Amino acid sequence: MEEAELRRMPRAKALATRVAFVTGAGSGIGKAIAHRLVAEGACAVVADRNGESATAVAEELGGPDQAVAVTVDVTDEEQIAEAFRAAVLAFGGVDLVVNNAGISLSKPLLETSVRDWDLQHDIMARGSFLVSREAARVVTAQGLGGDVVYIASKNAVFAGPDNIAYSAAKADQAHQVLLLAAELGAHGIRVNGVDPDGVVRGSGIFAGGWGARRAAVYGVPEEELGAFYAQRTILKREVLPEHVAAAVFALTGGDLTHTTGLHIPVDAGVAAAFLR
Repeated sequence: MEEAELRRMPRAKALATRVAFVTGAGSGIGKAIAHRLVAEGACAVVADRNGESATAVAEELGGPDQAVAVTVDVTDEEQIAEAFRAAVLAFGGVDLVVNNAGISLSKPLLETSVRDWDLQHDIMARGSFLVSREAARVVTAQGLGGDVVYIASKNAVFAGPDNIAYSAAKADQAHQVLLLAAELGAHGIRVNGVDPDGVVRGSGIFAGGWGARRAAVYGVPEEELGAFYAQRTILKREVLPEHVAAAVFALTGGDLTHTTGLHIPVDAGVAAAFLR
């Protein structure tokens, strides 16, 4: 009877007791990631430069017992440190960090200004470095191990037109995954990446004007850009924020405990981006 009773008891969710810090979580892919991680039992720190958006997402996720919002610019060291202090104060620690904050300005080389280059590298390459460094300080002090996940891009390994600054910044992020996996493994910290492509619907980057510019590059109406991306893939399927969130959970949910330094493509199959 005791065994039967145990079988009837609900199982603990995969991410129960875990605290996730997600950057760029006020919209788009980051918001979907925060929702998925909380649905799987985690508490979430919704980090975003837009404090109102972060607060709205935290409220959606269940309020202060389940999620808190922090306003943070990932290019600012002190703001990042304060955000982690707030996370530790709210939930007692952090052990799952997702570097998702990003921006893109789609321009060819001769139209890319130094400001365009610096802005994208400051947010994605430098910002991910700063967040990961602060995360490593917190997680190593806890002594319990943890996860760092980078939302990089198919563009990290794919040479496409008119996108020099964004693609170079994403390549920087992708290599940080490998470097930090090698360095932080001794502390039980696994570092992995997710490489999406063509996330149009629900994407904060595309809504910010990048979609219109990419549509112009490919000669298609902006409203058809998602379908265009889907048709150039092997599976002919459109990639949504929820698919990226599912990959983050796959990496952190407990089934891949012996995996670090991995990049998971979430692009419906882009043969030109296959690793060689």
